[in-house]
Amino acid sequence: MPTLTSYFNDMDDPRGGNAPRHNFCDLMTISLLCALCGGETAVDMELFGHMKEDFLREFLELPHGIPCHDAYSRLFRLMKPSSFQAFFDKFRTDFAVKAGDEPAIAIDGKEMRRSFDKAAGQSNMNIVTAFAHGARLSLGIAESARGGGEILALRDLIGMLDIRGITITADALHCQRETCELIVQAGGEYCLQLKGNQGDMLADVRAFVDDQGTDYIDKYDTVDADHGRIEERSYRVYNVPQYLTDIHNWPHLQAFVHVVSERAADDKTNRSERIYLLSKCPSAQVAASLIRGHWQIENSLHWSLDVVMNDDQHRARKDHAPANFAALRRIALNIIKANPAKGSNRGKFKKAGWSNDFLKTLIQGF
Repeated sequence: MPTLTSYFNDMDDPRGGNAPRHNFCDLMTISLLCALCGGETAVDMELFGHMKEDFLREFLELPHGIPCHDAYSRLFRLMKPSSFQAFFDKFRTDFAVKAGDEPAIAIDGKEMRRSFDKAAGQSNMNIVTAFAHGARLSLGIAESARGGGEILALRDLIGMLDIRGITITADALHCQRETCELIVQAGGEYCLQLKGNQGDMLADVRAFVDDQGTDYIDKYDTVDADHGRIEERSYRVYNVPQYLTDIHNWPHLQAFVHVVSERAADDKTNRSERIYLLSKCPSAQVAASLIRGHWQIENSLHWSLDVVMNDDQHRARKDHAPANFAALRRIALNIIKANPAKGSNRGKFKKAGWSNDFLKTLIQGF
């Protein structure tokens, strides 16, 4: 059974004063194992330790017995979220091995809905996550400033990740010239939705694609039918005309993608149009894969965090605690998803709590 010492460096231990009573690696290992069994809070970690003490003593020192919940709470408040970076580095390595010809990373934020503190005038914290298309692994997180700052958090993530040869997808909030320049300078590409926050650019691009005499360079159509609805999507890729380049001077812009969706359900039809900016001119099918793949971060990560891991109900709110618990949940979910055993994620969390042997298999790769 591994002790995970290579992932939890004592240099990351923020506890000062007298010699800490409990080993840093012991605390962090119990925290991760507890999360893999569905534990959510510092109190859960103490209870997990007592219930699994014989199992834990097989590979942990525990010189002063099982830590109390205050030990975990204090540690998670003081510790920097970067202490989990070694785990995310491993997942990035796995992603690099599994990535196909068009590797892509989606970046998006999620509010910690119970991290507010009215007495302190503190709003919810926003955690911005880098999430691999296809592999469906979290590759890193950044704390957004209280009440905003998601744009700067994305830029921090770009600095943390090796994005050479990788396309970054994000929603319209991040459709900013400085962000696009940063991505390309780091060796990556971008695929970003264009909306009203870039009003002049949006109006000019819409006029261009609506021009009946404008020819697209590639087209790709899809039809999805499920749960009583039919959705048709059309993706058209356009080269950027010189006059738009001269007017808007958007950094490294090579192509527009115009997406038209028609959804029919319950005898009603809804039509929507979206426009994306790309730094690389892809085929329409590749563009469709990038655009649809971005929403894996909502459907596979954010949904799982809320429904399986009860993310919206976590009440950690002091110092670094919200971000550290958020990182722990994402690492636990990555490990669960990477396990090849059949069954749902929820079922695997339960099996880990019920079976020490299954819990061991979850972290054999570490």
